[in-house]
Amino acid sequence: MFALLLLILVGAIILYAVVESGSGHKQRRYSRPMASSRGYRGAIDQSEIKARWATIMAASNTGASGLKSSLNEADKLLDHVMKQAGYSGEKMAERLKLAGPRFTDKNAVWRAHKLRNALAHEIGFDLVPSQAKEALRDFEQALKDLQAL
Repeated sequence: MFALLLLILVGAIILYAVVESGSGHKQRRYSRPMASSRGYRGAIDQSEIKARWATIMAASNTGASGLKSSLNEADKLLDHVMKQAGYSGEKMAERLKLAGPRFTDKNAVWRAHKLRNALAHEIGFDLVPSQAKEALRDFEQALKDLQAL
């Protein structure tokens, strides 16, 4: 019973964060210039990033499905931060290549991103919890390296 209530609470927190951040269906598009290779650097709202990260970490403690969701959300959050920081590219991989020198351990960030991709695209992918937790730590360090956390 307690686990069910905890799962409902975490789901409500995630839903609230999505709605409040504007990434729901009522998302405002093109409200600020897109990042480009010309050096535009949008402001990174650290309080928003920290709130989203707290939600991601809370969800990661709710079992296998929460861990999977957390990996996906952490990957999306890092991509969002890289875009806001001005890294251009059509895909996240292109932005990761450009941002590589900023990361303490660029290989760890790539491993975390590849794990998320395997989880998202491979049928029957078996997620090892220790791997997922390590990937979340790697995403957290990458966000710190970009001065978003």
